[in-house]
Amino acid sequence: MKRLFLCLGLVLAGCEGTAGEPDGGTPPGQDAGPIDAGPQPIKYTSYTLRTDGWPANARVRGAAVLDNVLFVATDQGLLSLPATDTRWLPVTTPLTGDVKPTSLDRFDQSLVMTAAGAASGGLYVKTVDTDWAQVTAAPSTPSWTVVKKSTEWLLATTGGLFKATSLAGPWARRSALNTPLFAASVTRLVAAPSQQKLFATGASGALFESNDVGATWTASTLRGTVDALAAQGAYVLVSTSMDGQQRSDNYGNTFRAATMPISGGVLVYVADGTRFWAGGNDGLLSSEDNGVTFTANSGGLPTGTAVRGLFFAGSYALADAPNGPYLTQP
Repeated sequence: MKRLFLCLGLVLAGCEGTAGEPDGGTPPGQDAGPIDAGPQPIKYTSYTLRTDGWPANARVRGAAVLDNVLFVATDQGLLSLPATDTRWLPVTTPLTGDVKPTSLDRFDQSLVMTAAGAASGGLYVKTVDTDWAQVTAAPSTPSWTVVKKSTEWLLATTGGLFKATSLAGPWARRSALNTPLFAASVTRLVAAPSQQKLFATGASGALFESNDVGATWTASTLRGTVDALAAQGAYVLVSTSMDGQQRSDNYGNTFRAATMPISGGVLVYVADGTRFWAGGNDGLLSSEDNGVTFTANSGGLPTGTAVRGLFFAGSYALADAPNGPYLTQP
């Protein structure tokens, strides 16, 4: 009882505490601010390199935000970056052995990740209040990406393309057996909600197309290894090792060489809303006319930064470069 009265007396007397204690008080005449507000979120006004805790030579496979935390899938594991921190932290997942993330995205209130190793992999889901868990109804073979098309989910795996109306399954085979595209890794799968045609690239790097929502696949007329691919609306942009930068305004029925090609080459195309982005050896460029022309738009990236991947997650844009990830919040 005496201790209680003593504490009350100190409070009434305006106790300031000591400098060595957490929340030890504010010097007279200064505004203490919100009580226990904690660290404020970091605002990235230009591309900023963040390599603290980042594995050497890691390649980004996907990015998404959940509960104010940026999650990034890399070919070396899953990492997180809280909005108030500058150091990447490893994330515990059910992945074991040589199985590593191959894609990461957010759908509604869930993070969805695919993963692959030499002989196994699968589909994994996390919500705000749960740990990562494998979707047991999905194939447990090496899995490369999952997309939502209309009311269906499409999962690209080594062994085939699978479909479901719910992430939880059941999952059924969509592609024909022994389709060459699915003999090994599937590096890209583009399935626009409003378009019938699908595009994909596999281990060979060649471009494949499907006109029956993934049941059958044929090689594209474009030749060479695909360096970059993106589509939105009626427009498709592709850059290949043999045919260079190509553009279609009828969703891939016909392609024409870009009238104003990007001189430094293209390593990645990304569609974001009504804008196309291109990343390459000369940084980032953006297009407001569906890929007809591109303008330098590197947002503070150091001159000469080679951008090999670009990911949009929540308020973040993440540029994947050989020396690590750059973050901004446009």
